[in-house]
Amino acid sequence: MRLISYLTPGYPAALFEALAELIGVDLGFVVDRSGPDPALDPFAAGTADLGWLCSTSFIELTTDRTPSVQQVGVAWVPDDPDAHGQPVYFSDLLVRPGTHAASLDDLAGLRIGCNDPASLSGYHALRIELDRRNHDPDSFAELVMTGGHHHSIDQLLAGEIDAAVIDSIVRTRRARQWPEVAELQIVERLGPWPTQPVVMRADASADEVARIRKQLLEANNHPEIMSLMAESALVGLAATPDDHCAGIRMAMERLSSRLDH
Repeated sequence: MRLISYLTPGYPAALFEALAELIGVDLGFVVDRSGPDPALDPFAAGTADLGWLCSTSFIELTTDRTPSVQQVGVAWVPDDPDAHGQPVYFSDLLVRPGTHAASLDDLAGLRIGCNDPASLSGYHALRIELDRRNHDPDSFAELVMTGGHHHSIDQLLAGEIDAAVIDSIVRTRRARQWPEVAELQIVERLGPWPTQPVVMRADASADEVARIRKQLLEANNHPEIMSLMAESALVGLAATPDDHCAGIRMAMERLSSRLDH
């Protein structure tokens, strides 16, 4: 079996390597997109069996088409008091210290760094919130695709962009390592949103899915993996219900419907 992670380098490669070894699968990385292009779907093509990807990509792979994936029922829990021990996270809207911005609404017309078009925390969450506040997501600000959360943070620190929308787990990890990142101002936290799901080919049997779920949850009993989790600003893996991504599906459908009209 082959696992593809779409979440590195935002999350450390070593963490996925340890998890892949635990469940006994081969591992590959896609580093320029938070989930597969639906037109180039490795799960439908049979070149990937498991994936760790953004929930927005899961929605894209299961909407208005024959679903190519199903949820395994596992996601991680961040080391974040605002998550309250649940598998949820946020889009942290960051600016440099001294920037006169008290909310997202104050960033109109500025350059906001985004991850990539498949990312929830680094793109879609921002557009969803702009629409909710009756702003036009396509004209409110200049959305600059940086190619990744770390790139967005680096460009913000360098003054190349005015703000950035960042996965809160990635931000927490970077802030613990770099004082200048810790000094960045969180204007708002958008969310909470479900943390990234593990998916498996749609044609995998219930027994196969249950086996992978059990193996992944056993990671919580492995000190070496839990150490990697802690370094990644995570506290462990949790079982998730079938509706883990339901809120994202509703938000995406609502945004699509409004923009189509």
